[in-house]
Amino acid sequence: MLAFPEALFGKRRHQSTTSLPMGDSNANSSHDAKTFNTTPLGIQGSGLLDGLDVYSVPSEEDGHPLAVYGISSENPLQSADHPELRPILLLHGRTWSSVPVYHLLGGKKRSQQGEESRSTLESFLHAGLQPYTMDFRGFGGTHPDESGFVEPYRCVHDAESVLHWISKRHGIDDAPGAEKPAILGWSQGALVAQLAAQVADPSLSKLVLYGSIYDPMVRYPREPLYTLNKPNRTLIENTFEGAVEDFTIEGTISSSVAKEFADAALTSDPIKAVWRSLYQFNNIDPARVRCPTLLVAGDQDPYAPLHIQQELFTNLGRGFDRTWSILAESDHAAHLLEGRHRLISSVTSFVLNGKHAEIQHRY
Repeated sequence: MLAFPEALFGKRRHQSTTSLPMGDSNANSSHDAKTFNTTPLGIQGSGLLDGLDVYSVPSEEDGHPLAVYGISSENPLQSADHPELRPILLLHGRTWSSVPVYHLLGGKKRSQQGEESRSTLESFLHAGLQPYTMDFRGFGGTHPDESGFVEPYRCVHDAESVLHWISKRHGIDDAPGAEKPAILGWSQGALVAQLAAQVADPSLSKLVLYGSIYDPMVRYPREPLYTLNKPNRTLIENTFEGAVEDFTIEGTISSSVAKEFADAALTSDPIKAVWRSLYQFNNIDPARVRCPTLLVAGDQDPYAPLHIQQELFTNLGRGFDRTWSILAESDHAAHLLEGRHRLISSVTSFVLNGKHAEIQHRY
């Protein structure tokens, strides 16, 4: 992959209503029209972005602008001499943007109104990490590309682009001994994160697989080589029922917070993003993960049953620290539930402590 200059990055601060987007004057015309402001989230979601730093990071593969979100991230401190606020990149799942997933009820305005934040980004920042998150193509603040579809390998390459950008911002590339960013993937995003960790020279130091939907018995079919019909590009609207389907345990989340999530999710992603080429997930192999890894999931997560999590954990690559954390009375969206602080504590302890990653691949 090619490195990209700092001049390519545009940024907008969403703690002030007077802030304006900064564009990339060198972008080609096809990317000029794909600014954050022209996405559904950019048009209608200003209230969801309170407290976030919004960046536009070009993919190293084709220059496609990717929406990246930070929090109190203007002056990053991470380096070999300043290990505080170690950076971590959070990846969302199959259906919803990172903004409702990881910044629900966040920001000063909500706090001043007496509302309790459910922002995972804020929680990680207060716990001692420097969190970032991103939207895959077709989600939230990132436009779809010309194909109109979301593909696993493309998501991996885009995540790698953002990891490189984070490393550059934090001076990790120029600081011998500094750890690369950690990465956390939730649900289907955990599959993307795991693929990113399997490459020969990964751009990450530690891997967190949260609510991973990995299943060794599932094999996704390839698309046929020869077709006559054009791909189905029918737009499918997301629904309230789809937004709240992960909340399954009574008493772990109030109806008002669940509704807040659904409203935020539908604002960010009114139209369902369509995944294809899922057969690329068939290349997931736990034995090829050769970095410190944390598995974390709710004990009642229907998408991450414990017997499958056990197989994933057991087959991770040898010679590296690995931890398995089971959250009681939690389902798939543990980070939004009343007991979410246990998740924050487990992840933060794993990222900040333990043996430093010295990733050496033997193949």
